[in-house]
Amino acid sequence: MIAAYAKKKVLVLGDYRQTVTVVRSLGRAGFRVVLVSDRPHGSTALSRYVAATRLIGAAAPDRYRESLKECIRETGPDFVFPVGESELRRLLHDGRHPLAGLSKWVMPEPHTVLRCFDKRAMYHLAATLGIPVCGWRPYSGPEALGRDVEELGFPVVVKRKDSSAMLLGNNAVILRSPRELALFTAEVQHDPDPASLMLQKHAPGQRHNCHFAADRGRIVAYFQQKVLRTDKPDGTGIGIEGVSVAPTPQLREYCERLLGHLDYTGIGCVQFLVDERSGAVNFLELNARMDSTAVLPYRLGVDFPLIALRIADRAAPHVPESYAVGKRYYYLYGALNVWLAERHRQPLRHVLAWPLTAPWAALRSYDLILDWRDPLPALHQIAHRVVRSASKRRRRAETAPARETPVESSARS
Repeated sequence: MIAAYAKKKVLVLGDYRQTVTVVRSLGRAGFRVVLVSDRPHGSTALSRYVAATRLIGAAAPDRYRESLKECIRETGPDFVFPVGESELRRLLHDGRHPLAGLSKWVMPEPHTVLRCFDKRAMYHLAATLGIPVCGWRPYSGPEALGRDVEELGFPVVVKRKDSSAMLLGNNAVILRSPRELALFTAEVQHDPDPASLMLQKHAPGQRHNCHFAADRGRIVAYFQQKVLRTDKPDGTGIGIEGVSVAPTPQLREYCERLLGHLDYTGIGCVQFLVDERSGAVNFLELNARMDSTAVLPYRLGVDFPLIALRIADRAAPHVPESYAVGKRYYYLYGALNVWLAERHRQPLRHVLAWPLTAPWAALRSYDLILDWRDPLPALHQIAHRVVRSASKRRRRAETAPARETPVESSARS
């Protein structure tokens, strides 16, 4: 516990994978943590470090800001800590931050956040600063798509300029052949927001997440980890397994260029794709928020939630000189979801092996949610998923005979 923060109050906005790390960090530092979320049955609310919860629905931005303003006035927090992008978007949807004067906000400057939301703007900036970026094009319609793909060359990634917006149910779509291009061209004609689309040459390599805290453009804390596995077979999606690695001078230097140019203050994560065989590096994105794998640096002594709050408080943060490398994180809940989704398409030996290997992977790693000193959030999350899966199977079993009857009657007639 930090004496200066004992009994001070912080509103934590949003319930995400990294929220439980924020809650544990600040709760252990002595803060009274109030979790504000749109999830009435979220797992993070069960953490021993959550003193109170407030429910604010995922409403339109103006309504959300009015509800949050009322919550701030009623609870009187010393700090407000937005964790995810959804809350930042609702706060800043018109380019303003009308609640800025109500408390100390643990977040980057609004104009910085808005700039980081736009991948196309960040690609332009990175190229200007001499940071390598894979070739890309804005989407110019179905007619131009084939020409742009031919110029870039397969494989090509199609995504939205805003990383929070999905495309056909995924973060991105990878086109690897003319056949996949033809199928996508047919589907994209019905896209509700084609102006937000962009396509980019697919870069080989593994994702490196460079967690940072910066103060007026100067990096004060840095932690690098490599994503080993995601929840998607093509490597897109969220990381469910990764490992801490030593800071790469080249990647850190690229981060320094970006953050210095932006005069960045706060925490965030810069992502690069690194091809270890060729040494090629490509900038992927800059997230102006805490990364979902924040538990790994936290458990290794780099306490980004507390560092972010101390920067907002204009106090010197405590940052270790180094951290352990080769330490892993694992997301048991995410791996469980992958197993449940893929088990019918996997060889039987793989299906049977997972329940035996997953606990070992979790025990030798730092889980994104599970902490035996605060076990309820993870246990609730996993139990809820297992019960939901069992309920779906039961419903399918109950409705199967009803589906078969009309088919048989029709065949007889």
